[in-house]
Amino acid sequence: MPEKEKLKISAILLSGGQSKRMGRDKAFLKLGDKTFFRIIIEKLAIYSEQIIVSINKDKSLYISQLEDTDINPVFVKDKDSYAGPLNGIVSCIPYIKNQLVFIATCDTPLLNPRLIPFLSKKIKGYDAVIPVVNNKKQFLNTLYTKDALNIADKVYKEGKNSLYAWINELNINEVPEEELKQVDGSLWSYWSINRPEDYERLLNIWQKEHC
Repeated sequence: MPEKEKLKISAILLSGGQSKRMGRDKAFLKLGDKTFFRIIIEKLAIYSEQIIVSINKDKSLYISQLEDTDINPVFVKDKDSYAGPLNGIVSCIPYIKNQLVFIATCDTPLLNPRLIPFLSKKIKGYDAVIPVVNNKKQFLNTLYTKDALNIADKVYKEGKNSLYAWINELNINEVPEEELKQVDGSLWSYWSINRPEDYERLLNIWQKEHC
């Protein structure tokens, strides 16, 4: 496949969280001259045919970050404001055009976009591909089938607002660190910048690499 060829994949970018631990909206934190939101959506656009953004704020805040790009995502207001990632995912279901869905989160600006085609080769026969990093299953920044999202909707309607409750209903293909390192040697795609000290460390790393 030629480099940067679009895949029949829809990407959901979860940007509707409260960022309680950070104390300010993580989507609009800056790394260099771009926000996390801008950095991640540009990466998703490399391979994804469609991008859907789950939000709880006015969409003009996000559109302003994309004014000089040709990226035109669908913005979806969460059904239940600030009710967690499963709520955001379920809210996006009616807008999904493709059978494969990459679900990303706005607090991982070091996401390696090459994970998208890499994981797409591992989902056949499964509902989802679940990376395992530091012995922990990673439910975000990974790939699901649209049927898996329909199961998420069922789980959510049953009152189980938990990614764990959803994943337990799926037939998953776990991908170990050794395989993930083939495309992301540092595994920083799964480093969530949740707290001020995480952001400070990220900025220090960025400055050392770009000074």
